[in-house]
Amino acid sequence: MDNATRPRSIEESSFARVQATLAACSRVVGEEFFPVMVEALAEALSVRWVLLSTLHPVDRDKVCTVAVWDNGPGENFEYRLEHTPCADIVARGTCCFPADILNLFPNDQMLKELGAESYVGTRLRSSSGEVLGLLTALDDKPIESAQQATEIVELFSGRAAAELERLATASLNERLGRIVEDSVSEAYVFGTGDYHFELVNRGARENLGYTMEEIRTLTPWALKPHFNKAQFLEFVAPLRNGDVPNLLFETVHERKDGSHYDVAVQLQFFPGVENLFYASISDITERKRAAQAQAHLAAIVASSSEAIISKALDGTIRSWNRGAEKIFGYSAEEMIGKSIRLLIPPDRQDEEDTIVGQISRAEMISSYETVRMCRDGSRVDVSVNISPIFDAAGQIVGASKIAHDISERKRAEERERLLIGEVNHRAKNMLTLVLVIARQTAASDAETFARSFEEQILALSASHDVLVNSCWQDIPLEDLVRSQLGHFKDMLGSRIKLSGPPLKISAPAAQAIGMAVHELATNAAKYGALSTAEGFISIGWQLEDGDGSDRRFSIHWTEKGGPRVEAPSRTGFGSTIIDQLLAASLEGEVELDWQPTGLVCRMSCSSDNILSNAKQSARQARPPVSLRQPSASPARRILVVEDEFLIGMEVAQTLRKAGYDILGPVATVSGALALLENGTCDAAVLDINLGKETSEPIATLLSEQDTPYLSVSGRSIEDRPAAFSGSRHLAKPIQSALLIRELGELLCMDEAHR
Repeated sequence: MDNATRPRSIEESSFARVQATLAACSRVVGEEFFPVMVEALAEALSVRWVLLSTLHPVDRDKVCTVAVWDNGPGENFEYRLEHTPCADIVARGTCCFPADILNLFPNDQMLKELGAESYVGTRLRSSSGEVLGLLTALDDKPIESAQQATEIVELFSGRAAAELERLATASLNERLGRIVEDSVSEAYVFGTGDYHFELVNRGARENLGYTMEEIRTLTPWALKPHFNKAQFLEFVAPLRNGDVPNLLFETVHERKDGSHYDVAVQLQFFPGVENLFYASISDITERKRAAQAQAHLAAIVASSSEAIISKALDGTIRSWNRGAEKIFGYSAEEMIGKSIRLLIPPDRQDEEDTIVGQISRAEMISSYETVRMCRDGSRVDVSVNISPIFDAAGQIVGASKIAHDISERKRAEERERLLIGEVNHRAKNMLTLVLVIARQTAASDAETFARSFEEQILALSASHDVLVNSCWQDIPLEDLVRSQLGHFKDMLGSRIKLSGPPLKISAPAAQAIGMAVHELATNAAKYGALSTAEGFISIGWQLEDGDGSDRRFSIHWTEKGGPRVEAPSRTGFGSTIIDQLLAASLEGEVELDWQPTGLVCRMSCSSDNILSNAKQSARQARPPVSLRQPSASPARRILVVEDEFLIGMEVAQTLRKAGYDILGPVATVSGALALLENGTCDAAVLDINLGKETSEPIATLLSEQDTPYLSVSGRSIEDRPAAFSGSRHLAKPIQSALLIRELGELLCMDEAHR
């Protein structure tokens, strides 16, 4: 300070002494400067106390001492500005109270404790004008020259403020340097000369695999394989020219080992003296992978054929994919924001309450099979997997649902169930038929029985093969006839001639015709045209002209050239099959003509009763009939309905022996209704499955008229149609004793009820 800047009130000798003292202090720097300075100021002012304080960094109404002099070094402390002369300094600047300070600030407790009499102080300001702290001096006696004391304090305050600012800046820079160096983000500094890196933090060096010495030889485009020098310089030109404040972009960095990683870059430029670029870079490899995984997952969810739905805990739908749209028929726009309960049938609403309870307990629900509602009101079978959705804090906020349409599987299971039931039904029907054949072929000796029974079973097996090969429908008539002539296949075309158009017949018709052909062939081999070398047989069938139900089917069996034949004296099982079985099963006419030249058998019926593609008989649609008409016979009359003639015949025989009158047996619904129009019926035995139809219309009519009946089937009682649910049931094969007992109990119960 020269004469022009020296305070006027300080004499030259005093000024020189103060300046020398301050200069001596300045030889010490850093935090050690402040204790030296407060001691020097106390000496220059001849005061007891000097305090150098900084404003609290958070509470600006509080100050913290940096150095204290109290006739010697003192301990640092904090105090509040309120009611103190220091508050005046912060608000107004330099202040001096040469005497009577306690009366001026009676609420300043610290002044009282010190016993201070005088006070002088000033603000410590940074180069930008910011208040950094206070420099104050106090004494226990009055200050003689207030102006001189003020000028000395201000002289010391400049040096104190400069050191405070220097230390703060150095500390800040040091802290920032440590933070940048230790940061997980990568930091790069490079100039505009040769663009080589000048500073690179540890995070970048470790990720890249370079030492600081190695990386100083590199440029930004050396690390960025997507840029060459020209491209990079062109890219940063707007930033260097001041057109943009910074550049934000994503690119790829290449490590020393040649591997790559994704980065997000924020690039800044500092012109002027620095003329430097600063890049803050984050490794976003994991974020990119997560984004790609999320994109892949979103694509999978969007394209999945399964319904993938997310919902809040209150059931509000949050997301809805195309699979859900396909299964349920609602678009995403229609369902997002709506309740998931819209998809739940009214009788299953409690399911959602159970599901929410399990999800709230963080439980997963797997392969839960249920039914849901579609937009058109239809129901769809689904298998559902449900998982809880957690937020970032680990709280359950909703659920994700994956619903798989299992309608086709359910239909397949139902088809399988029906198929198994049908197989069971047919197997039991076949066993029942075998049992009937065994009973009906009873002979006086075992050898005759065994031979006859074997022939019947083999014939039945041959017919069954044809039925199975044709899946029990559309059975070729010629194949059926040939199967029953297997023992005579060498004669086919020579002694046995077949003629007729290609026809496909129904399974019931095939079974009846097959058994009749077998019996005719057996009889011919024993007694007829095939019992000699000269005889021959002609088998022919035809459809007569006409449309619809007017068309007639006929088949004939004609033997010639064999021994003279006569009508049998008694009717055996074979004659029963030929005569009664054909007539009953096909609702046709059978004629057995025992001509001397050979047997002629003719059968004719409506084509509807034999062809596989024929429609159901119109005779089913009949008006209601009265079932309890007066009967001349005292015996109870039982209606027998059974599509297998032999089984029906045996049921009828069993019941006749038990003393019942029999109405039937009949094989069709129309036949049964026709009988009931003109006859009485006290009870009935109903075979449930009658070929292409069931006896349900008969059961319904019987129930309406309070007429009891037994249902009979190869299926289990659980598989019966609802119309039969109130009846007693017998499973095939039927035990004769059980049939009689069940029917007797049924009639007794009916009598008691009436």
